[in-house]
Amino acid sequence: MALLVFAGLQPLYADEKVYSIEWEDLMPAHILQMLDDIPMVEHDYSEDATDPFTDDWEDPYADAWNEILTSTEVVDAYENNIIRLPGFVVPLDVDDDQRVLSFFIVPYFGACIHVPPPPPNQLIYVADVDNAPPLRVESMYTAFWFTGRLKISEKQHDMGHAAYSMELLEMEKYQF
Repeated sequence: MALLVFAGLQPLYADEKVYSIEWEDLMPAHILQMLDDIPMVEHDYSEDATDPFTDDWEDPYADAWNEILTSTEVVDAYENNIIRLPGFVVPLDVDDDQRVLSFFIVPYFGACIHVPPPPPNQLIYVADVDNAPPLRVESMYTAFWFTGRLKISEKQHDMGHAAYSMELLEMEKYQF
């Protein structure tokens, strides 16, 4: 699948600015600062090391991690604007012909499948792909560029909780 341009949609945004963004751009500044303030994990394998699973140990950063990993706080600067960002597809609904009907866009492969999902402000929900060419995800490890209109809209699913949604306009295989 080289390029999917959804029929009839490209002219609708041809005159609009397309913002190329990174995933961090979807996180509020104070959440990014919290991430910066948490020190790197140091692994101590000595015999005198504290075992957090058996010792009476408290993580001083547990509350910060919990706030970061569950944050539904969003950046509204891109609301209703066309954005372009790289990511991976996590299929949510698939029809009998194995066409993807709705999915999450996630920042890294395997998100929501084998590991806990990213924070809600790092998940984008995409649905209403009825007018699009059939999307079949051949590999969960295939990266794509996604272009679409970003909305601040929460969507809860068994696979994760998204704080954003997108009206998808284009999707193309990510080229390194």
